[in-house]
Amino acid sequence: MGYQYEIFVSYRRSQTVGQWVQNHLVPRLEARLNEVAPNPVRVFCDFKMAEGVNWPAELKRQVRDSSLLLTVWSADYFRSNWCMAEWESFRRRETLLGLFSAQHTQGLVYPVRYADGDHFHIDAQLALCRKDFSRLNYPDDVFRQSAKYLEFDDLVRDMATELVSRLGAVPVWQNDFPIVEPAPLPPVRLVRPVI
Repeated sequence: MGYQYEIFVSYRRSQTVGQWVQNHLVPRLEARLNEVAPNPVRVFCDFKMAEGVNWPAELKRQVRDSSLLLTVWSADYFRSNWCMAEWESFRRRETLLGLFSAQHTQGLVYPVRYADGDHFHIDAQLALCRKDFSRLNYPDDVFRQSAKYLEFDDLVRDMATELVSRLGAVPVWQNDFPIVEPAPLPPVRLVRPVI
């Protein structure tokens, strides 16, 4: 077995971030990656999952089977148990593999900023965001027709080059990569209707 995907995109499925990722970031990134990569680059994003799959099990499997994590950081990213589990899974993998040493100066997480970082997790506030999309985060389709889309595309093109460079240094896949479970949701209290 080996990696099924080169890049796993982790983002908060909010109305704006989710639309931006689906409408703009992932399609443009896939196009730009394959312009500069020596081999096809497979990108996993949850909106591509087939209907009817066991969502939690499939997400955990794809985290384990992806070589790099592209995180799209917004304040609500850090309020999502799923997003935090995906990020923490890769952070633990980095620890397991001994990354951030003299031999491995880049990790497996490639964070980009979608929105203001004042309310990021403390570890994220200390991390270096690779690209800042906070002024180019328009979710609607009309964004493609704007002058700002050219700036967005420039950032995506640079990001694709950096990601392809990182892919060459990713350690081999291991079946025992750690998977962090998301924190359980609070129990739902059912209210019986009054008849």
